[in-house]
Amino acid sequence: MQKNKGFTLLECLITLSLVSIVIVIALNIYLTGYKLYRRQEYKTEVEENIRVILNRISETLRRTDHPAEMVSVSGKMLIIGSARYYLTSDSLQERIGQGTNNLGRYIHSFDPCLENNCLIVRIAGMGFQGEPPFVVEQIFYIGGE
Repeated sequence: MQKNKGFTLLECLITLSLVSIVIVIALNIYLTGYKLYRRQEYKTEVEENIRVILNRISETLRRTDHPAEMVSVSGKMLIIGSARYYLTSDSLQERIGQGTNNLGRYIHSFDPCLENNCLIVRIAGMGFQGEPPFVVEQIFYIGGE
């Protein structure tokens, strides 16, 4: 009588198929999680950039004497005293004198507006891979009569 100590070809194929299915499922779960992580990371960066921009504008307004007289809007450019805020391609720039600071990237639109002694700043960040933009609007009271 002969004893077989190995595996049959059928047993090997079944085992290989099951291991392949488990690996494909695990890889799919990992890639889905990674895509969600990258999406959320991008959104967080865009939100942070917009908040930095709004905080900088707020700080400039607080340091400005007579903001009602020193704030103006020219097209899509916000002018506060000697500071200028404007959009170039996908980043918002702050220009003071001869120096230029890049305040934030992934900015889709920058729309400052003066109405009834208020400065309204609307900033839209670029959406992640075709998603709609993230929009923040902040109103600053600049005084006046």
